[in-house]
Amino acid sequence: MAGPTRFSDSCLTELLGAFGTDVEYVRAKGDTLFHRASDGTEVAVLDLLSGVGSLILGHNHPELVAEAKKFLDADSPVHTQVSVHEGADEVGRLLNEIIHREFPGTEDYLISLANSGAEAVEGAVKHAEFDRLHKAMRLIEEIEWNAGNAIAAVRSGAVQLSDGLSPLPSGRPAPATVEEFESALAELLAGNREKLGKPPVFFALERSFHGKLVGSVQLTHGPSYRAPFAALGLATRFVPPDQPGVLRAIADEERATVYDVVVGDGRIDIVERDFPVFAALIVEPVQSEGGIHVLTEEFAAAVRAICDDIGCPIIVDEIQSGMGRCGAFFAGSLNGFCGDYFTLSKSLGGGLAKVSATLVRESLYRKEFEFVHSSTFGRDGFSTAIALRTLRLLEADGGKAYERAAERGERLLEMLRALAGEYPDVIADVRGRGLLIGLEFTGPYTATSAIIRQHALSGTFGQVVAGYLLRVHGIRMLPTGSAPNVLRIEPSIYLGDDDIARLKEALTELCVVLRNQDALHLVHPVISPETRPAVAVRDFSAAPADQAAPPDDQRPARKVAVISYLLTPGTLRELDPSLGELDDDRLELYGRRIEPLKAMPPLPPTRIDSPLGTSVELTVFPLTVTAQRMAERIRLGQHDEIRQDIEAYLRIIKGLGCDIAAIGLHAGAVTDRSAVRVPGMTAGSGLALTAATVLRDLTTAAEQHHGGLDGLTLAVLGGAGRTGSTCAALAAEHVSKIVLVGSGRDGSEARLRAAAHRVYQEAWSCVADGGELSGIPALLRKEPLIDGWLREQRPGDEPSGELIARYVEDRYGTDPFVVVTDDLSALAEGHLVLSAVTSPTPALTGEYLRAGAVVCDVAVPASTVDGAALLRAGIHYVRSGILTAPGGASLPAGARGGLGDGELFAGMAEAVVLALADAGPEQYGAQVTRSRLRDIRELARRHGFAL
Repeated sequence: MAGPTRFSDSCLTELLGAFGTDVEYVRAKGDTLFHRASDGTEVAVLDLLSGVGSLILGHNHPELVAEAKKFLDADSPVHTQVSVHEGADEVGRLLNEIIHREFPGTEDYLISLANSGAEAVEGAVKHAEFDRLHKAMRLIEEIEWNAGNAIAAVRSGAVQLSDGLSPLPSGRPAPATVEEFESALAELLAGNREKLGKPPVFFALERSFHGKLVGSVQLTHGPSYRAPFAALGLATRFVPPDQPGVLRAIADEERATVYDVVVGDGRIDIVERDFPVFAALIVEPVQSEGGIHVLTEEFAAAVRAICDDIGCPIIVDEIQSGMGRCGAFFAGSLNGFCGDYFTLSKSLGGGLAKVSATLVRESLYRKEFEFVHSSTFGRDGFSTAIALRTLRLLEADGGKAYERAAERGERLLEMLRALAGEYPDVIADVRGRGLLIGLEFTGPYTATSAIIRQHALSGTFGQVVAGYLLRVHGIRMLPTGSAPNVLRIEPSIYLGDDDIARLKEALTELCVVLRNQDALHLVHPVISPETRPAVAVRDFSAAPADQAAPPDDQRPARKVAVISYLLTPGTLRELDPSLGELDDDRLELYGRRIEPLKAMPPLPPTRIDSPLGTSVELTVFPLTVTAQRMAERIRLGQHDEIRQDIEAYLRIIKGLGCDIAAIGLHAGAVTDRSAVRVPGMTAGSGLALTAATVLRDLTTAAEQHHGGLDGLTLAVLGGAGRTGSTCAALAAEHVSKIVLVGSGRDGSEARLRAAAHRVYQEAWSCVADGGELSGIPALLRKEPLIDGWLREQRPGDEPSGELIARYVEDRYGTDPFVVVTDDLSALAEGHLVLSAVTSPTPALTGEYLRAGAVVCDVAVPASTVDGAALLRAGIHYVRSGILTAPGGASLPAGARGGLGDGELFAGMAEAVVLALADAGPEQYGAQVTRSRLRDIRELARRHGFAL
């Protein structure tokens, strides 16, 4: 595993670790890459990715390396901009020889060299628009010239307006005088000129990929690439492959016309003429990033006929399919795509140089374009020399390289199709041409393995499979850019039979893993890339009991989401039993490795039906972060980053039809209704019902072990947090003293004091409300300050907590009612101890507790060692913050976080209760008061929740 990067693609590098593909390669030769193992030895890898198609001649081809050395050793100039470049012209001459051979009867093409494939596309697009605009302007000028002739004909009497003028368009009245005629023509001509401002129309195909620059990305179909930049670019209409009728329909829809003036035979006719609005159609003969799809000859012929009819040039993008990869230099020559433009790159540089070429049909070429489009590094001496040598190597021996590409490709396809026949449940399709092949896996979206299923749903299945092949079998492959279940196979022409046999063995083992749904063998390479699991592949293909299809209940149900972390060792084993062989340390490591994924797709929903007739569909949306890692992020103060991750997930959840979400477990500790802002979504941690369960459990335990709450001290571990401070404030009316224990981190003291002020505020509210008092309010009632406030009729909701705290400190020196401290030993004062910390490891042991104490634990995961250990120390343990759902509804495996059958955490239960009651968003995450506590407790009871 390579170390993290900081200044260059750090996010991408971190993400590679989630799949086990975080490798730094140190050497390359032919079809082999080398990286170093942990002991420093070289590990050989069969490279079937080939620089994403850039290595038709393999890594560091000896003749190309020799050419590079020769060029550099000769002190040859690299940068000689604005000078003669005979090498570039020779590249153009050689490419024209190839074009005439593969597309007989075509005219010559002129060439422009640049640096990358996307730039080649940009060059073609710019030239197409340059040419279209010139044609449009020439048409407008021609019409304006004709209009001048028409006016002259009327003035001279050659045409009489009364009987020699065709009706004007749009129902305009017929002109009676020369002046009226001139005015009418001026209107028509102005309308024509306005058409020059109409944006050009470009056509591209669905599944297309043509680059990621500002212009080329608009021609790339995948919305994840294109959508963020849609406002910057071209007006592109996407056409389904092999549906030319759609192209014709769109062309009819986008068609634009202008009015011309025709003079002849004593008449003037106003006629419509097509305005050149179509700039270009761009197509890949073999769609690569879209999943390796070979377009048909019939589609090519239909597209050419339509484009010729509407005056739309065709750009054939051969960046990945060209240079011999598909069995001919131009893949389009094999299925009938002869372009008005061609784009080349990738293998044109022989794997050593960055170079691309845009070829333009000579009769279409505009020489003045050379003055408005250029590149500093285009036609540089080094890249041009390498491109020329690469072309000569491919053309050597009558083009034997193309024959070998076709033969090697056929051998690969034959092997892969046989394998698909053996594993039709795993391999959905094998397709491609030559050495551009796609291996598509059956959509594992309903896999019995939760790990496999979740990766499929999140679009990372192909990456996980690639990591397995790399680490276990030493074979480098990647999925295509827009079809994540398709692995691309595009090696060099030197791929040997032994390499094909090695690939077959690796893919066979992969198929066995996927057929048996044993995710352990996909996870293990991520955490231990240099070893294999201790156990062979086992069969986990039988669906677990809780994954059975839910009953087909057609009754409406409001959708409620729960955002929560999932990745504790226990929940991972629960989620996917195949991981049972891994110990806690390795599962914790796995959780950390996949953290860059941020979130996983939702788990199967749970339907909850209220006895009052309403229903909710509760779905858990897990964050890919371990409990330990979340606690670290909180400790480091990364609250904003956590909120951003959650807000991003909430936007996805909103798109799935949810409008209310519970933010659970550690995530709820740093978010609340005011902090998380996604319009149309109500989100919170459900603190009211959590506090209700805590007070219930504290009261019950106190009565059982201490005869009641009167005179007891409550110590709160995590007293500065939202849960701890809220429960402490609401408990003030029941206990005589509260000890708030903080973390000792930066800002802890200030947060503790704010929590103490809230306790006093709640106590004053109790006093001001009148009635029988107990606990801290009863003690405060005896204080002169409080007595004076009552005489003054000071409102209970007027800010008073800080004033009371100052008064008590001034009067007593040491506060006898509310103590704030970071010292864990202060927990010994508590007859009752509430643990509300966000810690993945035990934060509370019998060491700090008095004998006979009651520990009420609302932390998730539980903050104590275990109940048995506390009992041995004479301490009573109560697990809190949990309710029983109506009808015994249970969360799916892996989402329970220690819950039993039929149980829900109070925070998520509150969201369910409010949804069942069709309560407004203002009620979720609102300030928790005594009245709010009573209301939510009663509402939960009415809807079948057991407190």
